[in-house]
Amino acid sequence: MQEYNVTINIDENGNIQAETKGMKGDVCVGELDEILKGLDGKQDFKNKPEFYQSLKKKSKILVKTK
Repeated sequence: MQEYNVTINIDENGNIQAETKGMKGDVCVGELDEILKGLDGKQDFKNKPEFYQSLKKKSKILVKTK
C-alpha cells in the first residue's frame, strides 16, 4: 500500500510550512488546502521538481500569517 505523509512546521513567528510526500498530481495540493483551510494570511505554493514526475510528487505551501 502507498504511504502518504504531510509534514507541517510552524516557526516562532507563526508562519506555517507544509509539505506532502507520496501523493500524485493535484491531490497533494487538495489535501494541503483541506488541512490549512480557514487560516488567514497569504499562501505561496511552490511545487518541487518531484511534483512533475510521474511516480512520486510533492508540493510545498508556505503560509505567512502576518
